[in-house]
Amino acid sequence: MSYMDLDLNLIKVFLTVYESKSILLASKKLYISQPAVSKSIQKLETYLGGKLFVRTPKGTMPTKEGEEFNKSCYNAMQILNSGINKFSTLSSLKQGVLNIGSSSTIIRKLLLPFIESFSKKYPNIVITITDANSEKLTRYVKNGVIDMAILNMPIDNKEMFNITTITQTHDCFIANPKFEYDYLSKEDLINQKLIVQKRPSSNRDYFDKMCDENNVNITPSFEIGSFGLITDFVSRNLGIAYTIKEFVEQDIKENRVKQLETNFVSKPRDVSVITLQTSVNSFVCIKFIEELKSYFNK
Repeated sequence: MSYMDLDLNLIKVFLTVYESKSILLASKKLYISQPAVSKSIQKLETYLGGKLFVRTPKGTMPTKEGEEFNKSCYNAMQILNSGINKFSTLSSLKQGVLNIGSSSTIIRKLLLPFIESFSKKYPNIVITITDANSEKLTRYVKNGVIDMAILNMPIDNKEMFNITTITQTHDCFIANPKFEYDYLSKEDLINQKLIVQKRPSSNRDYFDKMCDENNVNITPSFEIGSFGLITDFVSRNLGIAYTIKEFVEQDIKENRVKQLETNFVSKPRDVSVITLQTSVNSFVCIKFIEELKSYFNK
């Protein structure tokens, strides 16, 4: 015997009759006829193999077995109500957890203002942030460690992910403001002390790819793990750096570094949100991506 074989509407009728102690009152609450209520109770009793109610001068009263059955049904309905309320709370974003992965640079330079506004709008959403490179982030999404990753494209195995592009970045070369040249050809770059991110890094991979497309072979003098340190090295005149313009705009404005003109062609890069294709996103995950797209498209 299993609830899968039972019409659960019969439980609803049973609980209403138990509460009302009357077939008539139960029929009014349920907006069905008295015979329909009686038939439902009879059908449930047949399924269970025993009487649930008896008629008395005080009304329709439960048998001892009916009392025990009511306890079980009541507890089950309480659990169901709890589940419904929990679902409603999550769907209305009054509660929830969101696990985000990104690089510290993208978070600091692009996402922080949005995360701040999102957190104020949905104060009961707990946001956890994992800082890692693109290779690790794609693996974390694949293994369910994080709900989403926000990173520079391209990535490997992109067919495994849902990809939502939110903005673009543009690569450039920067130098110390006292650097004697404002323009360097791609051939001139070969003779300069160049600062780049070390592997593994999507930025480094992209630089190598752009070198191939520009038909130049540039050997870096400094390979740095932290993207943020690149500007510090340039400001100390230790070389020129290949970096992302949007991430150093403030440094350029404050004259810590300057952007160099060049005929070295770098194509714009997408910054995208990735989620696993085979998983179903939570309400908060869906809302975060929707509002993130809106934030960057305004």
